[in-house]
Amino acid sequence: MTTAAERPTIRLIDGRRMQCKDIPDEAFLDAVRRTPGTSSANWRMRWDVQATLEAGVGVVPENLFLAKVRRLFAKGLLGGCDCGCRGDYHLPEECGDPAHCCRP
Repeated sequence: MTTAAERPTIRLIDGRRMQCKDIPDEAFLDAVRRTPGTSSANWRMRWDVQATLEAGVGVVPENLFLAKVRRLFAKGLLGGCDCGCRGDYHLPEECGDPAHCCRP
């Protein structure tokens, strides 16, 4: 396993810098689905989701991963904490009571 200091900050795809659009929304959401939750709320932690995602799409720099999270939140496709402080994610359909759930 690589440490945070060893992780790449840039990944090239076809000679250009990797962008959010290079990570399909469905691939990211599927990684969230496949990552085991850590609480009764079934929240998935950032590092676990990133590891699951990278198993399918290859290394994703942390800044790009967080940018993709923010885009999915803005689209209403992901809930939890998008700033990275807590780093927990869940799918909107998993909110039992949307009034008391993290709103995507």
